[in-house]
Order: sequence, then structure tokens, then C-alpha cells
Amino acid sequence: MPDALRRRAVVACLAMLAALSAPAPAVLAKEALAQDALAGEGISEDAAVALVREQTDGKVVRVDRKTEGGRLVYRVRVLTPDGRLREYRVDAATGALR
Repeated sequence: MPDALRRRAVVACLAMLAALSAPAPAVLAKEALAQDALAGEGISEDAAVALVREQTDGKVVRVDRKTEGGRLVYRVRVLTPDGRLREYRVDAATGALR
């Protein structure tokens, strides 16, 4: 088997494996609903962003929702006025900033 054909076969197999191991959209939707339930009566993602923006006077470049220790936490990445990239964590239930 020529090398070029072998490489194409390997790439095709790897692509199939990656597709099979990726979570299904239904699983991702369930995870998002579970995180919303964890937030309960806490603060929204927009409120978390506003809180961090107010405290840092920087530009928010990314927000992620994570579960840490059974609690929903917003990870907010900010570009500070002096050009540094910082990450802040906001507890969705309490609004506590770390």
C-alpha cells in the first residue's frame, strides 16, 4: 500500500474515532440543564461578567461555566488595562468573587 494512501486511511480512522468519542448533543444539553439547576436562585452569567468588569476595569474576553465541588462557578477571563490576562471565579450561588 503506498504511503499516501496509508496516511489517508489513518487520518480517516482517527476522524471516525474522534466523532465516536465526542459527546452527543443531548448529553451536552443535559449538562447545561444540570448546571442551570445548580445555579438555582443565584446570579446569572451576565451578572457575573458585570461584577468582574466592575471590580477589574478590564475587558472580558471569555466566560466558562464549570462545576467545582458540586457548585456552579463562572470562570471569567479578563484583559486588564495593563495588558495582562487574569482569570476570576464567581460562585453562581453566592456571587462571591475569587
